[in-house]
Amino acid sequence: MTDPSDSGTDGLVYEVRDRVAWMTLDRPHRLNALSTQLSADIASAANEAAEDPDVWAVVIRGAGNRAFSVGKDLKELNQNDSAGRPPATPMLGRARNNVFEAVLEIPKPVIASIDGYCMAGGFELALACDLRIASDASIFGMPESRIGMGGNFASVLLPRLIPRALAAEMLYFSQRIDAQRALQIGLINHVVPAAEIAAFTDSFVADLMTFAPLTLRRYKEMMTKGWELPIPSALRLNVGPNPYTSSDRVEGVEAFLEKRAPAWRAE
Repeated sequence: MTDPSDSGTDGLVYEVRDRVAWMTLDRPHRLNALSTQLSADIASAANEAAEDPDVWAVVIRGAGNRAFSVGKDLKELNQNDSAGRPPATPMLGRARNNVFEAVLEIPKPVIASIDGYCMAGGFELALACDLRIASDASIFGMPESRIGMGGNFASVLLPRLIPRALAAEMLYFSQRIDAQRALQIGLINHVVPAAEIAAFTDSFVADLMTFAPLTLRRYKEMMTKGWELPIPSALRLNVGPNPYTSSDRVEGVEAFLEKRAPAWRAE
């Protein structure tokens, strides 16, 4: 994995390698703050990754080693306020297509690789991912109650991912937690030394790519769409690709019996 901070851009770097779409928030000089343009680029890339049959998984990361993202670009927000352009209310009107929801609904595994500050909208972006890997230098938090913002996405997602009382404390008190605490409460999957986060992410994703892609997509859609349904209803959703009738299922059984690695085709 190369260091994306050397790319010299000021937005999103999107590339597909070995069936994986890599989204790099490339504003290290602004701690990868989510400008209006960057948010739009992430939403567009999420749609592209969702529709691309050659993409089997997605990784989202921040350039540099200071921040995954610190959330909305407050300088831009202040300039818009001064110009009489207040932000739209999330999920209403022109803001109905929310960037975090676009990532949440990618019908493939999505991994956040986090190094440094993961705050506010950056934290919400990480919440939209299925799996979260963090360096031991990472800090998580929702400071919205200190600056009068709303934290719309986190107020819905966070209490579903960790115990409600812990989510309420983080939100109400703008509480910051480190990576070890995030791991302890089940917010993230792995904590690794900061110097090893890139290599660990590469290895983690490469390992994920050895599993049946249609099964992974089936898992993603069943988990997402069955989240709040009663068990009998969720069991009958039948969403996502059907692995039972796929050629990959035939290949997987044959490979297991022949004691070899399967050659997945996502068909």
